Amino acid sequence: MKIIKEGAIEIYELAQSDRLFDHLETLLIAVQGVAVSVEFFTLGHTPSGPGDYINVCARHLPKEIRLPMYGPVQAAMINRRADCVQLSVSDRTPKPEAWREIAGFRRFIDAIFIPFLVSYHEENIDFIRLHYTKDRTKWPSAWQMSWAIRNAASHNGRVFERETQQAVIWKGLSFAPAQDASTPILSLINGGDILMLMFDMELELGVLASL
Repeated sequence: MKIIKEGAIEIYELAQSDRLFDHLETLLIAVQGVAVSVEFFTLGHTPSGPGDYINVCARHLPKEIRLPMYGPVQAAMINRRADCVQLSVSDRTPKPEAWREIAGFRRFIDAIFIPFLVSYHEENIDFIRLHYTKDRTKWPSAWQMSWAIRNAASHNGRVFERETQQAVIWKGLSFAPAQDASTPILSLINGGDILMLMFDMELELGVLASL
């Protein structure tokens, strides 16, 4: 994965050889499909074309990510895969409420990212364990946070088994066993945060693969 800086914008470019590519490609098809459906039911037609996008604002991180409103579904319909995927990330800015940001659609965005994170985590966790041992506290912070989110998604919101376990910390987000019952970790993040987390996880895998 490459990160290309253009002023205040960072462009994350993933090639087919990147481990995250397949997961991201499928995720973008799902998001575009629902976004176009919302557009159709709201406007009565789908005016989106090449270059159009939907902003996904992170909850914890002050970031927003542009996801394509055109392209992934069209490519899938003709059984074609992109050579690479580029997503731009910028600082989050306040925006007026719009149909693309209605509460129901935001809830969908938050929910749909979680299974992709879990799948990506499970597919690659043995590679992390191979390099960092099975001790979760020795893993990179992004992979510790994905471990926590994976646990929460699989165990009715619970992350930790014991009160004595070490907290997970990633980019200013800290989550400890004492918070499990009162503040579920999935209430502190959303789809934007999860996507940024997966980018960090992919960067770690790239570093390990280059060793």
